[in-house]
Amino acid sequence: MFTKRTDLAIEAHELWQESAGKTTRLAGVKATEKKIQGYPVTQVDILDREGEAALGKPAGSYRTLDLTAFWQRGDGFFDRAVRAVGQQVKELTPDSGPVLVVGLGNRAMTPDAVGPLAADSVLISAMPKHFSGFRPVAVFRSGVLGTTGVESAEAVRGLVDRLHPSAVIAVDALASRRVGRVCCTVQFSDTGIIPGSGVGNHRSALNRETLGV
Repeated sequence: MFTKRTDLAIEAHELWQESAGKTTRLAGVKATEKKIQGYPVTQVDILDREGEAALGKPAGSYRTLDLTAFWQRGDGFFDRAVRAVGQQVKELTPDSGPVLVVGLGNRAMTPDAVGPLAADSVLISAMPKHFSGFRPVAVFRSGVLGTTGVESAEAVRGLVDRLHPSAVIAVDALASRRVGRVCCTVQFSDTGIIPGSGVGNHRSALNRETLGV
């Protein structure tokens, strides 16, 4: 039997609504909408096990930033998009302490190269004397098991044990049910991620339970 799947919590919520009907209230899940810097943000909070079972995702906060208007090149479109992304990252990370940014995925495959490409643009601030206004940031491109022979989660866990970051920001490509969300949707979550799950190739999870942060 064909099963629709998606990495986006907003789409899991949509799928549930389509099957249950819009008049039915989904227990254990809270969904809100707002605009930040002119871009829509939908926040889906999975509150308990009932919500986890309904949407098939761990409890936590999922924020989906819709950057469709970005491509219309409106006034200040790029600066506003950067601020919108930055605000979500800031809200989901500790106020202080070093951060480890991990770019997940395979650079050699276009649909899986989001993580490595994002890692290329991270400003590394490992020298306090030169970057006094920035918190310490380290970046790691984990590669994939097929090209490194090492599980991404194991490599990241080793770095966490060495660097003791206050948070790990993992960046990866996500599977969507709608073509219209490709290249214009960013999901932020505090629940961690399972590399490869979007294509049914589940690897070890990167989350608070496995990394300790």
